[in-house]
Amino acid sequence: MNIAKNYEFIIQENPEIEHPYFLLDYQSGAGERYYMAKLSKKAKVKVMITFVIGEDKVAYSLPNAPFGGFWADKKVSTESLVSIMEELFRELKIMGVKTFKVNQSTILYEENSPLINYVMDSQGFALKKILLHHYMVDRKFIKGYVQAKAPKHKKKLKKLEYLTEVSGIKTFNFLKNIKKWRSQRGHDYKLSEERLIHQVAAYPERYHLVSVMQDAEPLAHALCVRLTPNSLYYFLPAIDPQRQQSYTGEALLFEVVRLGESLGVDFIDLGSSDLENQPNHNLIRFKNKYANQRVNKYNWEIEF
Repeated sequence: MNIAKNYEFIIQENPEIEHPYFLLDYQSGAGERYYMAKLSKKAKVKVMITFVIGEDKVAYSLPNAPFGGFWADKKVSTESLVSIMEELFRELKIMGVKTFKVNQSTILYEENSPLINYVMDSQGFALKKILLHHYMVDRKFIKGYVQAKAPKHKKKLKKLEYLTEVSGIKTFNFLKNIKKWRSQRGHDYKLSEERLIHQVAAYPERYHLVSVMQDAEPLAHALCVRLTPNSLYYFLPAIDPQRQQSYTGEALLFEVVRLGESLGVDFIDLGSSDLENQPNHNLIRFKNKYANQRVNKYNWEIEF
């Protein structure tokens, strides 16, 4: 393919991006530089990727986010994918980048991800990690689930004297509970609170807090994020280990599903289920009760 004749390749620093995946509106931190690379034909973007270069000369798509990776036109060709990778590799080397890491989104967010992963492998990327994501897919499935389970859920809440709350983010006090509860369980709390506060301020409509209460005290929280307008991401769930009962986790997740149904999303992303780079068997079994689709997410890396 003669890229010079047919296509235009551009790298832009601090780009202004309008994209359904709002986290591409990235706020650079200290020592970071944010870029977008895109391949266009007749002014139409065929493939694009955003990435951050740190002081360590590692480029990453995308830090502090569930995923980054390549985004492509619906009818993208393999030649276009190869071309943008070849051009991008040349530019990254000129910029002194030593390592390029890509956390490619799943097929639910980018329908060409299987093709993109295939081409990445052919272009020298090494697969570093696979994460299993559980999804509830299809509005009818989600609505049917809520209708079928709502009566039992209501009885359980009454028996346990639980109350539930679903709201926008008004304060960030809930993060103290999440951090404490996750610490008590020995789980990581890898969250840039400063970045989260900035994102909520910029995109308040994308964030929802789901809580389970007992005796006027929070028992469980989940931060839910509309990563794209048609999706809901079950993010940063935590339950008080001292007060948890057998139904607490189910109560929390049911409210998340009901939120997704009320928002009219096409799918709910229940996230990955790792525990220190090992399968979290209990969590996988729990999510299997809800999910109707399981998809792998691939983390890639290439050295220059």
